[in-house]
Amino acid sequence: MIQDPLRILEDFLLPALNIVIIGSGIAGLSAAQAARETAPDCRVTILSDDSHPPYYRQRLCEVLEDPARAAQLYLHPDTWYGERGFDLRLNQRVSRLDTANKAVYLADGTLVRYDRLILASGSQSLLPPIKGANLPGVETLWTMEDAKRIEARIDSANGAIIIGGGLLGLEAAYTLHKRGLRSLILERLPRLMMRQLDERAAGLFTAQVEKEGTHVATDAFIDEITADEMGQASGVRLQDGSLHKADLIIISAGVKARLEYLEGSGIAMERHILVDQRMRTNVKDVYAAGDCAMFDRRWYGLWPIAKQQGATAGQNAAGGQAEYEMPVPPYLLKTMGTQIASAGLVEESSLPPEELEQLHREILENSELYQYAKKLYVGDTLSGFILLGDTRAFSSLNRQLKQ
Repeated sequence: MIQDPLRILEDFLLPALNIVIIGSGIAGLSAAQAARETAPDCRVTILSDDSHPPYYRQRLCEVLEDPARAAQLYLHPDTWYGERGFDLRLNQRVSRLDTANKAVYLADGTLVRYDRLILASGSQSLLPPIKGANLPGVETLWTMEDAKRIEARIDSANGAIIIGGGLLGLEAAYTLHKRGLRSLILERLPRLMMRQLDERAAGLFTAQVEKEGTHVATDAFIDEITADEMGQASGVRLQDGSLHKADLIIISAGVKARLEYLEGSGIAMERHILVDQRMRTNVKDVYAAGDCAMFDRRWYGLWPIAKQQGATAGQNAAGGQAEYEMPVPPYLLKTMGTQIASAGLVEESSLPPEELEQLHREILENSELYQYAKKLYVGDTLSGFILLGDTRAFSSLNRQLKQ
């Protein structure tokens, strides 16, 4: 077939699609890869305010255990990005967007133009309004620099308090204990893992945590972080008057979306960027994915979901027509010398009355080994499960749950 020479000339002169991605987490990186696969000739620029190339954020506690492991957490070698035509720019903080003129402004005044824009700015540690939260000695653990800074303090610390009993808080406490540091978890909820475990499973898990050498205080409402005579953090006083001493305090009380650069952009937000099934925002040619985005009024803040959303956004920004389906993700945890797997319904009380009448449960427990297995059925249909200690049945139960 003979091609039209005018069409060939037009294709030659037509500039390549210019895709700019804000954020170098797994959502941003997955978007870049999907865009490249969809439109091999497109230009892909990744703007990151991190000083490190993309890494496994969920494995940061490995750096606390051994700083030499930092090199093992990077997703790819430095050369990988250039080989695939990705212009990865580190230490580039975005200050604002001009969506009317398709421009990204960096903090240093640089202007970056785009044809399509993907917002994958992720999240940052949430700092609750606690008196003393800004004292020297108070840390958050969310970036590689955070992990390296905390690790450098472990050998000289006289004890650690972790404010928050979520996954990252548990992992940090477990790692600090393995490094020989006395640690205490302060959780304001009535029990650990409220969303993933029922009351009995949470009790067994807490006993396992205590057995491993980390103390736990629940219903722990913080009054203030105290300071010593040098102005350094020295402990945490609770509202009941009790005082817990430590000079390394890690706040792990959740995360919030990075949205500060979107003021005046016209992009619709409700604590997260609102997107449709194709990861499109309300502004033409602007997409969003990962921790900063919310689809179908649901948000989980999980690595696999950020990866899938990023791939959908990247494919569509490059001209594809992919649609994202939000899965109901299982919860998997391996820490404190045990394992947890849970999915679907874990508390009977959350069922409507008509389904509660059809409910039946299967529970197996070995308290000596801190093991617990619970399956909840509505009629003949598996609606949820909890596995603590022995999680070998996870794959088969998760398949049943999806069916």
